[in-house]
Amino acid sequence: MSVNDRIATQIKRYTKITPSNASGNGVFSFSGGNPVLRFSIAEQDAYLLAPETRLQFTLKAYTDTPRANNITNASNVNLDPKIGAQAIINTLTISSRRYATSICEQIHNYNQLVSIAHPSVSSTRDLMTQKNHEQLCIGQGILERGELGMKEENVVANVANMKVLGRKAIQCGATAAQNIGVDCSIQLYAGMFQSQNLDLRLMGGLEIEITLAPDSNVFYNADNNTNYTIENCVLNAPLLYKSVSEMAQGVQPQSIEFLTWNGLYNVAQSTNTTITNKVGLRGCLSMVQKFVPVAYLNNSGQQADANNVSGANAFSGWNVGVKRLTFHRNGQRYPNEYQVITERGDADPPVEVMREKNPQVLLNSLSAFNNYKDVKHTHLTSQNLATRQENTYFLGVSFDQISGQGIDLSGGTISTELESALQDPALNALNNAYNQVPFGVFTFFLNKNTLIIQPNQRIQSIE
Repeated sequence: MSVNDRIATQIKRYTKITPSNASGNGVFSFSGGNPVLRFSIAEQDAYLLAPETRLQFTLKAYTDTPRANNITNASNVNLDPKIGAQAIINTLTISSRRYATSICEQIHNYNQLVSIAHPSVSSTRDLMTQKNHEQLCIGQGILERGELGMKEENVVANVANMKVLGRKAIQCGATAAQNIGVDCSIQLYAGMFQSQNLDLRLMGGLEIEITLAPDSNVFYNADNNTNYTIENCVLNAPLLYKSVSEMAQGVQPQSIEFLTWNGLYNVAQSTNTTITNKVGLRGCLSMVQKFVPVAYLNNSGQQADANNVSGANAFSGWNVGVKRLTFHRNGQRYPNEYQVITERGDADPPVEVMREKNPQVLLNSLSAFNNYKDVKHTHLTSQNLATRQENTYFLGVSFDQISGQGIDLSGGTISTELESALQDPALNALNNAYNQVPFGVFTFFLNKNTLIIQPNQRIQSIE
């Protein structure tokens, strides 16, 4: 008997998959045509190591539509420091190749979700080291304990200096007429890719579709001519091939459990508003909600002001001046039987609006991603950020931290009752000017799914 017969072996390989719809020059662009990337992972006797899957590409930014000039040192154009190159993805869709009608996960406003998740589960140093090299994310906020005693204007200066790092990345060190681009490797933040390894034979292969974001929703401090392209696009997909014994067993009917994110968009126009969604999910685990002034969406020309060193871009999480907060399910308080009342008052609102995050709001927000006691790396503490726009403010709540199975929202509604100031963030809160503006509300639901698959037939049901 040979050694290979006695020892069960598995082979791991990193496969590089090019887009199936690439044009002749291999360039993808929202404004220049071909804004959709499609990757096909063939059905085979292997597991996709989903958490390690990455999208790799060369990002080039230009200051003119003919794409003759790149970002110069004197320009203030920049990427959001929380998500970097992740800003280019607007929609991520994952589906089965064999069961073509079955979409496993589709995340609209993907870049908005990442702008919540990155600061929630990453520290300042996480972004400044690993994620900065991979996808141009930059650390932000107070870096050292010594800075806790510094004057705010000095801390703001440190934050402003860090933005130079992001601008240098998209400048690429080239001359104005020579754009060499910057290489990026981003981890696709999908619930399905965070769950487990995926059996490609059982799933019938995978189809991954990425829709690029508009130019105006990627950069800030830019003008209408600022645009970007990506090229040399590759999906780096690690595959773990099945052993001989596993292949001998064949593919049996079975169920697969995995997580998915679902995104919805609403608009809050009243200081007393109820944001209601009917989602049709059967295993909903948590919900997060982020607020952005409607005027900032798809507006790369949003400029920095005296109190806004990083630019009021679409990926900053704004505190709308929350006074009272209650979550409801079918009209009844759920999962919390209490109402959160913040310190934000009518007479003196700067504390809650400018820098603070109510402790109960903070705990609920972190619990949407993990038990807050288990969160070891995060930006979201009550006093760790230099200026208001650096605060990734969002609302969140966990529906099930005990069983891990989620709650049934296939019927009825889930809603957030909110009393707030809807304060325009372009105004300095210290000058007692509080104009009300409409805010876009990005709501994301984390859901646990069960797929029952009959091999060579179809996905019979999704629970």
